[in-house]
Formats: sequence, C-alpha cells, structure tokens
Amino acid sequence: MRIGDFAKACKTNISVLRHYDKIGLLRPLYVDRFTEYRYYDPQQIEVFERISELKSVGFTLAQIRAMLYSNTEEDTEVMFAARKAKIEKNLRDLEKLKERISGGMIMKQEFKPLIENIDVPFENDERVIGKWLVLGEDDGKAEKPGLLGDAQRHLYFLPGGESYWCFGWTKGKMIFNNGQSKFLCDYRLEERGDDLYMILDYKMQEFRETGKVTPIVLRKLDDVAYTKEQITRKDDIGKAFVTDAKVLGKWKAFCYFDPTWIEKEDFVPYENPPKGAWNYMENPYFKEIEFMEGGHVRAALGGDVICGDDKHVWTKGYWLRKWNSCACAYEIKEFDGVEYLLVEWKSGDYRFGGRRSSYYVMIREE
Repeated sequence: MRIGDFAKACKTNISVLRHYDKIGLLRPLYVDRFTEYRYYDPQQIEVFERISELKSVGFTLAQIRAMLYSNTEEDTEVMFAARKAKIEKNLRDLEKLKERISGGMIMKQEFKPLIENIDVPFENDERVIGKWLVLGEDDGKAEKPGLLGDAQRHLYFLPGGESYWCFGWTKGKMIFNNGQSKFLCDYRLEERGDDLYMILDYKMQEFRETGKVTPIVLRKLDDVAYTKEQITRKDDIGKAFVTDAKVLGKWKAFCYFDPTWIEKEDFVPYENPPKGAWNYMENPYFKEIEFMEGGHVRAALGGDVICGDDKHVWTKGYWLRKWNSCACAYEIKEFDGVEYLLVEWKSGDYRFGGRRSSYYVMIREE
C-alpha cells in the first residue's frame, strides 16, 4: 500500500506517518529509491492501532517505541506499573494493551524484489542522450506536472547506453538494476511546445501485485553527451594525515541505517530494532575495516579485501576512499560501555542521486 492509501486505512494524516517513520516508530515496508514513495503492508495497520491506543493512555512516542522494539518484558512491566500508579482509571485499558504487545510486534513479510531479464541488446536513440528532470506522475491532463517529492531529481542517459548507479538504457527502454531488483521500463517521447518530455512506464512496488505500471514524466534539460566521470559526485580526499588513537584497530559490521529512517544523532543500538532500521545484519556488504598506524587501512567489502594506500587511507575523522573519491566521515559513540563506530556509507544514492549518505555501524573486534 502506498502511504496515502495506508493513511486512509489508518484514518490518519500522511504527515503523521512520515513523522513516525523519521523517529523509528513505524517504518514503511519499502521505499522506492527512484520515486521515494513509501509502501506499507496491510498488517502494519494493527501496529498503528497499537501506537494510537498507547498514546491515548498517556505514553510518549519514545516510550511506545521502546515498548514495541527494544524493551524486555520486564522493562515493559515497569513502565506499565508507573502509568498505573498515575492513572488508575485507565488500569483496565493498560492491562489489555500490555497483553497485546507483550510479545512484540514482528513483521514477518519482507520486500520481494522484482527480477526480470535485463540482458537486452543496445540500440541507439540520439534524442534521449542528455540530462532529464524527473517531474511526477502523468495523469494525462497536466502539461507540466509538478516536481516529484521534495527535491529535484535528475536522470542521465549516457552515450552508448552506459550504465551508472541503478540505470542504463537502450532504445525504448530504461534498464533498472540496483543489485536486488532488475527490470525494464518502456519509455516514449513527446514534444510539448518547445520541450521534449519522456513518459516512463515505471514499475513501482505494486506492479508485482497489480501488473500496472506508473507513468512518470521527465523533461529534457540538455543534449550533452555526459560521461560517467562528469556526473559523479566527488569529495575532497586530499586531507592531510592526523592520527587518532581511538579508532586504531579492527571493527566489524553491527548494523546499517539510512538517515531517512534514523538520524545519526538519534542512533541507539536497539536490542530489537524498528522494522527497516537495520539492514545487512546477517551478511553485510561492508563486513569489516581496520585502521592502522600511519593512515593505512584495510576493508572487507563484498567478497573482496581492499588494501593499499593507492586504494584508500584514513585521517582523523575520515576514511578516504580513493577508488571512488569519497571522504567518509566516522564518529565513535559509546553506549553502556560499548564503543560503536558510525561510518558514512556513500553509495550510488550519494554519488549520483544527490542524497545524504547512509551509515554502517561497526563494533570493535577483540
């Protein structure tokens, strides 16, 4: 369900759901990285109802989040006892709610990626080469749809169908491949006045269920034959070496989060994290990193181990990845006597999508 439909089913406002998402109280099942649309599972309506009931008897959102995701049963008992002492008249409601959440709310359904055969031969289409501005859904009425989401998004069609980030193309089709989902989207071109528009039949999350595509409108901005190098976002990686004794040693992956889920300042190592808060826990892509004296660094990414100052180095506060010109800031936080290393993870979303970096959280390996 899209966020609008889910809001209607919950009889609430979209702004409330976005706030719950931001603070880690109720995460969408899936967020489309191209449109940034949020999708929810119908089973999450029950979670929303539990949240509303807990609010109605005076619990704060922070307390509710703790009860649903991180508290032990004993912690929950203490919190309920405190509320009982303050609001005796709500005792029956509290007892009922305690029984309903004592086992926690666990969403078992997972996002199922769409897998299609994307191995198609390249056929040129000179008209699409260049930079495009992503506008919005095409309802067949508006000549100039408003911008999709809160910020401008650009899509590039590189010469020869060269792929970058999640996108490639051949005549009549955009090729999407983010490592999980792989699919083809038909496109058609329309001239509207002096502008050239593209109608892209994008396969959103509900395509798996309904078979219906969502027409997305793009407007061409220029005809420049960009190279992948030209459109890649790059950081200053020429920072001088400054030692940092606190970071020395080997760190292994603990969890991963995105600032659209949790702000870095709000990170807490939950025992049972909110749905969507942590990714890649069982088999993380970024498995470990070792900071050595003199700015040398070793990292295990995927099935590779990357070593050598020609590939990457470090200085106080930064892991400097030379292979993709990314200066990844790091910060050490301590919770209950345990140190956690928060490292910026600058993927294609950052380098090509213009978005904020996500984070890997590492713990020190003894």
